[in-house]
Amino acid sequence: MRRWRRISPWGAAQAVTGFMALVGSTMTVTVLVAASRGLAEGRIDAAAALGLTGALLFLGLWLTGVLRMYLAGIYVNDEGVRLRHVFRTRTFPWSEVTGFEARPALFLGGPTVRDACWVRTTGGAFESAVQRRSRDMGWRKNNGPVLSADDFDRMLARLDAERASRRHGQLGGAVVSR
Repeated sequence: MRRWRRISPWGAAQAVTGFMALVGSTMTVTVLVAASRGLAEGRIDAAAALGLTGALLFLGLWLTGVLRMYLAGIYVNDEGVRLRHVFRTRTFPWSEVTGFEARPALFLGGPTVRDACWVRTTGGAFESAVQRRSRDMGWRKNNGPVLSADDFDRMLARLDAERASRRHGQLGGAVVSR
């Protein structure tokens, strides 16, 4: 199996979450160094150990959440399409994918002002985390990359080209990943 390639371009959300991951990693290293020094010098009692455990647990959850936000997007490889969201990942083989379309993202069951990329499959349509930027006022969902209209349309075209090449049995480079 080939490696998964990100089809949605990197944006400002990935820069922010990358910075958050750097800050969280730095904080984790700082807490671990302080804990190691305290243990070596015998200055850590039960209350301090409990506080350090809570801090490391928080930082572990922080880094997990930031990494999931950083990786949210649409990925492809020779076998299928993968939709990464913050809380779940779905993978569809190319044989089940019937197309891609832009329609409103759903928030609490209702449409938002932004369009999302939807993957149509033989089992229904599934919303991706990738959305088209909109200046309209209304409900928005910020759970993944928000692309300009041009980048969003290019991504849909790349997905259609990738699906067409898989349908015709061609392997190779119809997709440009960033």
